[in-house]
Amino acid sequence: MEMLKNIFILALLIILVRKRIQLGHAFLLSACLFGILHQLSFIEMGKIAYSSFLSPSTLTILGSLFLINIMENIVCLTGSQTRLVSSIKSFTGDPRFAMVALPALIGLLPSPGGARFSAPMVKEASLELKVTPEQNAAINYYFRHIWEFFLPLYPANLLAAGIIKIPINKFLLMMFPFTLATLLIGLILFRKIPVVTKEKEETKAPPKVWSHLCEGLLPIILIILLVITFKMSILLALVIIIITMLFYYRINLAKFLVIIKDALTPGLFYMTFSAIYLSDVLEQSGSIEHLLTSFLQGGLSPLLITIFFPFLIGLFTGITIPGITIALPIIMNLAGPNELLSLSCLAFMSNFIGVMLSPMHLCLLMSIEYFSANFTQTYRYLYLPETFLLIFSILYSYCFL
Repeated sequence: MEMLKNIFILALLIILVRKRIQLGHAFLLSACLFGILHQLSFIEMGKIAYSSFLSPSTLTILGSLFLINIMENIVCLTGSQTRLVSSIKSFTGDPRFAMVALPALIGLLPSPGGARFSAPMVKEASLELKVTPEQNAAINYYFRHIWEFFLPLYPANLLAAGIIKIPINKFLLMMFPFTLATLLIGLILFRKIPVVTKEKEETKAPPKVWSHLCEGLLPIILIILLVITFKMSILLALVIIIITMLFYYRINLAKFLVIIKDALTPGLFYMTFSAIYLSDVLEQSGSIEHLLTSFLQGGLSPLLITIFFPFLIGLFTGITIPGITIALPIIMNLAGPNELLSLSCLAFMSNFIGVMLSPMHLCLLMSIEYFSANFTQTYRYLYLPETFLLIFSILYSYCFL
C-alpha cells in the first residue's frame, strides 16, 4: 500500500510537469496531497513548511542561489564568461570539451546551486553546435555530478565511511572506478551532437587565451580554496568573491543595483523551496520506514534490497544524504562481514542513481529551468547513461562479493 501511495504521487508529479504546470505549484500540490494520504494534519504540514523554510540548509541554498545569480550577472556583464569559454575551446578546437569541462569544474565544489552556476557557461560553449535545450540541460546536469561518489568534500562520502566504520581513504579507493565509468558512460550524451572538425593553426595557446582562462577560472578556484582550505561557508566565500569582482571590474553602484534586481528570481526560489518541502514531507511522514517493511515482508534478498531500497529513497527525495543515512545501517544488518564494503558501495550508487533520476533533484530542476527545456525530453537523455551506470555498479560490486 505504501509503495502504491509513493508511486501515485510520483506519477502525478510527472504528469503535472508534462502538462507544463509551474514546477513550484507541482511540488507544492504533490506535497499537500502526500501529506493528506499519510494522515498529516494541516497544522503538522504547516509546521513542516515552517521548519523547512527556516532550516539552515534551506536558507543556505536560497542564499547561495541569489549570490550565484549576482555572480553570473557580473561575469555576463563584463564578458568574462565569453572569454573563459572561448579560451577553453581554443585548446581542443571542440566546443564539446568545454561543455564537459565547465560543469565538471564547478562540480569540484559541492555547493547548492552549482548546476545553475555552470549552466550559462554550457550554453555559451554550445553556441557553435546544433544542441537542443534538453541536451544542454542533460549535459550540464550529468557532468556536474561526476565527482559526487569519490570527492571527499561531499558529505555523503564521509557519512558513508563513518556509518560502515572503515577509513575514508579505503572507501574512496573502492569508489574511484565509478568516476571513470561515469565519464565514459557520459559520452552517450554526445552521440547525436555533430563532431567538430577544425584544424589547429597554433600548437600553443596565445598569451591572451591564458589570461582569459585565468580571469574566468580564478573566481571559481578561489571559492573552492576558501571553502576547502579555510573551511569557510559557501555564502561568505561568494560574498568575498563578488565584492572583489566589483572592485576589479569597477562596477559602480547604479550598475550593481541593476545586477541585484536581475538576480531576484522569485520563480526559481519558489520552485527550490517547494522541492525541499516535498522532500521533508516525505521524510517526516514515515513513508520510507513503511517502504522498507514491505520489502522485508516480501522476502527480497539482501542484494535486491541493496539495489531497490536506496534507489527508491533517492528517487523519492532527490537528496543523497537521506538515502545514505537510512539505507546503510540496514545494509550493515543484512550483509555478512565480507559483503559489507561491496554492498555499501552498491547501495551508495543505487541511491545516487535514484537521486540523479529524481524529479525533485534541485540541480536537474535548475538546469531545465535555465535552458527552458522540456522536462520529459531531458529525462530521455538521462535514462540510458544512468541505466548503464547501475549495471556497471551491480557487476563491479558482484566481483567483490
